Amino acid sequence: MKLWTAWRHRVHTYFRASVIGRLLPYLRPHRIAIAVVFANLLAQVGFSLLDPWWFQVFIDHGLGDKPVPGWLSRLLPVLGGGGWPVLVFVVAGSFGFHLLRSAMNIACDYIKSHVNSNVTLRFQADLFRHLQRLSFSYHDQTSVGDSLYRLSKDTDFISPLLWGNFRHLLTSVLTLVGMLWVLVRLDWQLALIALAAAPFLYASVPVYSRYFKPRSKRVRTMESRTQSVLQEVLSCLRVVKAFGQEDREQRRFEFEAGAARRARLRLTLDQTIFGAVLGLSTILSNGAILLVGGYHVLHGRLTLGELTVILAYVAQIHAPLETISSTLTDMQMSMVSAERVMEILDVEPEIQDRPGAKSLKTVAGAVAFEGVNFAYRPGCPVLHDVHFRVPAGSVTAIVGPTGAGKTTLASLTARFYDPAVGRVLLDGHDLRDLAVQTLRDNIALVIQEPILFTGPIRTNIAYGRPDASQEEIEAAARAANAHDFITALPDGYDTEVGERGVRLSGGERQRIAIARAFLKDAPVLILDEPTSSVDSRTELVILEALDRLMVGRTTFIIAHRLSTIRRADQILVLEHGRIVECGSHAELVGREGLYAQLYHIQTRGLRFDREEVSA
Repeated sequence: MKLWTAWRHRVHTYFRASVIGRLLPYLRPHRIAIAVVFANLLAQVGFSLLDPWWFQVFIDHGLGDKPVPGWLSRLLPVLGGGGWPVLVFVVAGSFGFHLLRSAMNIACDYIKSHVNSNVTLRFQADLFRHLQRLSFSYHDQTSVGDSLYRLSKDTDFISPLLWGNFRHLLTSVLTLVGMLWVLVRLDWQLALIALAAAPFLYASVPVYSRYFKPRSKRVRTMESRTQSVLQEVLSCLRVVKAFGQEDREQRRFEFEAGAARRARLRLTLDQTIFGAVLGLSTILSNGAILLVGGYHVLHGRLTLGELTVILAYVAQIHAPLETISSTLTDMQMSMVSAERVMEILDVEPEIQDRPGAKSLKTVAGAVAFEGVNFAYRPGCPVLHDVHFRVPAGSVTAIVGPTGAGKTTLASLTARFYDPAVGRVLLDGHDLRDLAVQTLRDNIALVIQEPILFTGPIRTNIAYGRPDASQEEIEAAARAANAHDFITALPDGYDTEVGERGVRLSGGERQRIAIARAFLKDAPVLILDEPTSSVDSRTELVILEALDRLMVGRTTFIIAHRLSTIRRADQILVLEHGRIVECGSHAELVGREGLYAQLYHIQTRGLRFDREEVSA
């Protein structure tokens, strides 16, 4: 019973059914191509078994005096006398044999490459889709570099794990069985000697797995940290240059990359030494076969041609033995990548549709928070018992000191996160009872640092409505006060904005983001510090556009600059995650509370600025 349990555990280690079962659907579209490949591999096994016999015929029947086998002389009578015709036949036949194998290999390699690339691409696409679906709570804790490494590097495991390793195992086992059968028929003693290395090779597999698998996982983690440094620095290159920290970041990259490189080199060196030690058993086996085989030829138990066949098989018989061993080892290394990728796929998106989630045809835009508590990390609450109601079509401003929870409030409204306690309602429906797509279709967002995508201005404005016409795009740009500066550019709406919109100014990027919100025409609008990064003149242009954008929409404005909330129907004042005040501008100034303090600080600063300008 213990032996059976141990055997099942060993099989489970190499052939993780739970992993392979999840991945098999990626092979199903390629069933015919896979069948062709395996048929070719079976033919290649036959070719490998037949290949050494050309030399036996050449030596024993061409150069020697042994008569040609009856079946061959009946097939080709001209060979019956042996000698020169046999030599010509062997050379021509082996050449034709080689051409046929080469043509089959070329076709097979192409098919394998096609299947491998397609399977890997489909798997990467599904992993990318899953990464996009994962909630912000996951991405908040995971570096972009690590996700990119798993997506681009670790996904290479799928083709070898699914069918590459099985191909190698199948061909190696069949070749091994065929060669052993021939060897036993020729000389069973040499067959036993040839197999002597097998126990050492297979005993090494669990040792290799136990010693190298965790080290390989650590190396991949270190390499993903190097990728994180690259991604972070290149994404924030303006800040790096502004503070003159290029050398510092270079040292950081070289430190991480150097540590990963040294770990990889140590791992590779140890693997090479391990393989060289194992190779000694093969060398000893080959030496013993040469001695015993030579002895048998001298005593007439074997012909020279048969010894040539045996030596060819022995040279090849260790190859399938080593291939089986290395394939089982490679499967363990593939499992390292598989485990890293499955760690992502096993994460369930926190924000997803409940069973029976509703899709609303029309949304008025009334929003309510009822007893909402929220924390990004357990034990570190950000919002405490938040209650408020926002009528449809009204404008609500959210103000407060840095870290008070303003952006978190907006993120809960858009259901980027779910509250730990309480409910967020849209038109009386708990957001968790609505289809996520309903929320995404009915909420538009303009954030402090507008995000643009590489491509022309046209596609950035139409990001929320890719099917929008040129007239609709231009109408949205006019409403956002962006049309004039866009048409002044050399390529107009076809102007490339660069990565993250780097070729445009902050105010231009923000107006394109507002045009994007105009074109989406959603009933709920969230403005998160929309003018905090622009100058006063640009702020006036943007505020004028925002005034038009807010008409008829339920609007949340998060603002440090109180000038941006002059049209607010109500103002929520947050402090330490709690709503400490609520009312209109006039009411809150009259209460002499936190809002009044913020207002007086800003107006005093504004007055000092004006006095300096006039002086």
